[in-house]
Amino acid sequence: MSAVLLPGSGGDSGESDVWVGRRSFLTSLIVLAVFVPVQAAAEEYVFRGWLTQAVGAFFRSPWFAVIPQAVLFAAAHGWGTKWGFIGLLVFGLVCGWLTIRTGGLEAAVALHALNNLLAFGAAAAFVDGLSSDETAADSPWQLALVDVATTLIYAALVLWLARRHHPQRLSPPVSGPA
Repeated sequence: MSAVLLPGSGGDSGESDVWVGRRSFLTSLIVLAVFVPVQAAAEEYVFRGWLTQAVGAFFRSPWFAVIPQAVLFAAAHGWGTKWGFIGLLVFGLVCGWLTIRTGGLEAAVALHALNNLLAFGAAAAFVDGLSSDETAADSPWQLALVDVATTLIYAALVLWLARRHHPQRLSPPVSGPA
């Protein structure tokens, strides 16, 4: 199963899955735990923060801001397979919607960081797994389907929690032009 889901882990190339060893794996996990959340947050600030606000300032409907950032987010990860691109597009749409519904980037950053930590952590388990140049855009349909399903489950959970606990906004929403 790992050969189908992990980049550089043997899949179609005929290579065998070789465990890197506990020490290398733990070292990689420590480095990933430090840097991946920063990388994920940076992408969220660009796509769901800056770009969504920049485009959204000109339209009343949030979808005119959410859709372009999702397409650009997916494109930034490469074109890969159509399933990988669709998976990234859904991820971008869900993160954009969560940002608007919760009033902040926190839920999107958490999802993005967890998603990347799982992907890179799994790749770190295999020799040369982290040196692969494949991205989520190169995902086979099986992995894209799992990613879409978990993204939608996460979004449903966050939206359910937001309805129950009403996230606190520190400033009132800015009204549009008169």
